[in-house]
Amino acid sequence: MRWLWSSITFALVSAGQNFRRNLAISLAGVFTIGLILVMVGGTLLGTHFVNGILQTEQQHAGKLKIYMASGASLASIENLEWVISQRKDVASAYLENKDQAAQQLSGDGTSITAVISAIGNNPLPDSINVTVRQLSSLKAINQLALSSPVVDTHSPTDYSKTVISRLEGIIFWIKAVGASIAVVLSFISLVIIMNTIRTAVFVRRTEIEIMKLVGATDWFVRWPFILEGVLGGLLAAIFAGAIIAGTYSLLAPHLTSGLLAGYGGNEGAYLVSLLLRLGGAGVLLGALGSYLGVRRFLTA
Repeated sequence: MRWLWSSITFALVSAGQNFRRNLAISLAGVFTIGLILVMVGGTLLGTHFVNGILQTEQQHAGKLKIYMASGASLASIENLEWVISQRKDVASAYLENKDQAAQQLSGDGTSITAVISAIGNNPLPDSINVTVRQLSSLKAINQLALSSPVVDTHSPTDYSKTVISRLEGIIFWIKAVGASIAVVLSFISLVIIMNTIRTAVFVRRTEIEIMKLVGATDWFVRWPFILEGVLGGLLAAIFAGAIIAGTYSLLAPHLTSGLLAGYGGNEGAYLVSLLLRLGGAGVLLGALGSYLGVRRFLTA
């Protein structure tokens, strides 16, 4: 137990000494990695905001109005409504009669009342309003509606294949690009940490050789450098987190009152989660980069 405590103390003290001895190189690595983590965090935060906007649009686009034929019976329409509502990919489905449709249009600012008065009756059809859980389900619901005899053959639904496919494509590419940028920048951080630790190992090569000659194991030599990398990664994450949190506090009021007006995302909780992930990424990159840098030296 005493030996273990001595080893831990030696590793911690040596890590701090290594960091101080190579302060210029260590701080350069910290700020470089910190800036990379700022770019990673900024990319993830920006992707989150854009996803928030797209999700809002997706909620609007994820609605389908199925128009009923004028001679369809109420029982057959209600049966179709029940069949659609039982699907797992459908969030809600309800019948809207022509009077309710007229009220809805009037509430949206459309002067439908004058049209009804002029022609003497309500020309709007009954409809089933469907909300799906995913955009990809709209096509199947639309096909189901087209196969039903109670649906109007001239204007069956308001399904727009082009709009839906474009929105799905935008969501996919934003997520793919954001993930790709994060992976590339993380790899660059890993390389920087590896080179920083290799420099520290080279400076202390004589000391390490003496430690090996007196019986020190590879892990006894590695741990101080791994802890040094963890310290550098953690400081870089703190630096990046401070910049991202400060920038967010300045921009958030303008975003929530502008582009994200009406978006109900919990941005504060996401920011905390993002900062914690950046801290974990900094520690992980520091430990992994240090391990690889020292491992290559010791196995050379």
